[in-house]
Amino acid sequence: MNDARVRVNKYWIKLNVFPSNEFLEGNCSIDLSAKRKGELEVILNRGLRVLSVTSQGKEVPFTQLVSSFDDLDLKVNSVRIDVDSSRNVLEIRYEGEIRPYEKTFNYVKDHISEEYTLIRPDSFSYPIIGALNFLELLDAILSQSFDYRVRVSVPEGYVVANLGELKYKRRKDDLIEYVYESKFPSWRIDIAIGNFDVISSSDGEILIFSMKEDARHASRILDHTKAALDFYVSKFGRPVTWKGYTIIEIPSGWGGQADVCGILLSRDVFVDPRRVRNLYHEIAHLWNVRSRDRSRFLDEGFASYFQVLAEKNILGADLDQLLERTRAKISEMCEKTPVLEDTPLFKYGEYKLTDASYFLGVWILHILNSIVGEKCFEEIIRRFLREFKDGAELEDFMEVSKEVSGKNLDRFFEDWFFTTRGLKYLLKGLSEEEIVNKYLIRYQ
Repeated sequence: MNDARVRVNKYWIKLNVFPSNEFLEGNCSIDLSAKRKGELEVILNRGLRVLSVTSQGKEVPFTQLVSSFDDLDLKVNSVRIDVDSSRNVLEIRYEGEIRPYEKTFNYVKDHISEEYTLIRPDSFSYPIIGALNFLELLDAILSQSFDYRVRVSVPEGYVVANLGELKYKRRKDDLIEYVYESKFPSWRIDIAIGNFDVISSSDGEILIFSMKEDARHASRILDHTKAALDFYVSKFGRPVTWKGYTIIEIPSGWGGQADVCGILLSRDVFVDPRRVRNLYHEIAHLWNVRSRDRSRFLDEGFASYFQVLAEKNILGADLDQLLERTRAKISEMCEKTPVLEDTPLFKYGEYKLTDASYFLGVWILHILNSIVGEKCFEEIIRRFLREFKDGAELEDFMEVSKEVSGKNLDRFFEDWFFTTRGLKYLLKGLSEEEIVNKYLIRYQ
């Protein structure tokens, strides 16, 4: 059964994690809806083995085999389960170790250890519904939205961190049990276990989990988080979703991630004041709609430009230098990947060029800002977030921009979304003023 025909409604995960043994015992119940009966595929880390599958108290037949994706040399435990109805709550019992995937993805160093444990979808360390086609699986993961409840038991001395709401913490037998629930429907579950210190804002809405040795940096991170939130609210209104914000420090090189209520922040960013822009970027994702656009412009392009604005307004950075930094990055990417120069943004997903949206997106939004004016631009963003928070395509952003500005922006979007004309302006070295004038003259 292809993952596109399955909707995950809720996860209940119970874990006993033993860092000194680098081992976990898991029990994961998944409430799912399928369009038809058939064989369901579940992906797990190659170090985890399924012990049993049940539904409504009855054993469910399954097979498991360590396999590679069709389109990627990455070995996982592929579990096939017979599903006999369109609505199921499957209970999957599993155990084992979490093996990293850094040979394929440099940042996926996830494992269980006394120093640090990270459990997240990037390493398939809890059951993920999906087929052995990586691009299809990635699309399915990014588009899903579910509630979750996690119950994690660890030996005394460890702290369990999650981006959801802590419901309670208690001693149970020889372990300490933490129970978290999602604050909003999410597309991922992140669980970190380590020797954390925890600080919060005065209203309790912002939580910072820092590793003990880095606790002195936590107050600075808290201050910058509050400053970024205040700035973005002043420009674009309240976030699309808001029930507080949690930041969890993870080891350097393990890859930061953003969710609807918080982020995993890499240690190298956490401790280095010069890299606070990465924090601004991740916080900016609170001002993203659920994107159905595979180019990543509506999420990463937006976050990258909002980050630039935050650097200018909070840190006093020079805007021209920030823009030229992104131009240089685009030029470098075109040199390394020549096909990028001839690929329009709307095809970035198809050609696996989505990283370019981080940088080209900055220029697209900045030129639009200059064409329509700052106040109009802010209203475009506010209205777009308000009207399309549940999902949007590039065309939705185009229509809102034209309606709010009252301008015919067809040529602008044609140049930057559907052809490479705008990209070539940057590669030819045209100044911001020269690029903007190509459109202002037309509209005057």
